[in-house]
Amino acid sequence: MAVYAFYIFSRKNECVFAHRWKPADSNSMETLVSQLESATFEEDVEKLIFGVIFSLRNMVRKISNGKDDFLSYTTSQYKLHFYETPTNLRLVFFTSPKVEPLTHVLHQIYATLYTEFVVKHPLYTQVPPPLEKGGINCEMFRITLDRFVRTLSFNETDNISLVAFNVYGHITTYFNELLYT
Repeated sequence: MAVYAFYIFSRKNECVFAHRWKPADSNSMETLVSQLESATFEEDVEKLIFGVIFSLRNMVRKISNGKDDFLSYTTSQYKLHFYETPTNLRLVFFTSPKVEPLTHVLHQIYATLYTEFVVKHPLYTQVPPPLEKGGINCEMFRITLDRFVRTLSFNETDNISLVAFNVYGHITTYFNELLYT
């Protein structure tokens, strides 16, 4: 299993945070990751991602009589996982296609990491600026998100099991390592 990218979109439908991981194994996803990192493609990738999510959510709402049940979609190369917060932030993961929906992990990232490092940050604004203007510029959030994602383990069928389920304990351990080493 591999996590390829993570995005946060604001309630104004702008990308305010993006983080990408390079896949450990050599496969077709390297092409997607290299495209995500290329300067010419990167300008529009966030808009394309949000456009796909917006369109699919509208289609799901129409098919399911107004229910908003869109959690993920899968292609042959990746799976997109989606979570919308009560404040209309939208969190998105790109992973390998066989992974079960990660809505609970996205919720955990929002409820713990985002709240701890972004909302409680002294320079926090309710509507973060778009990525072009700096976005969510909190290095502790980025580092802790990276470490948290690396603690996720997957078995041979790519079903998720959380190695470090206690996120606050993980954060506390991480801060202690930073402060005392």
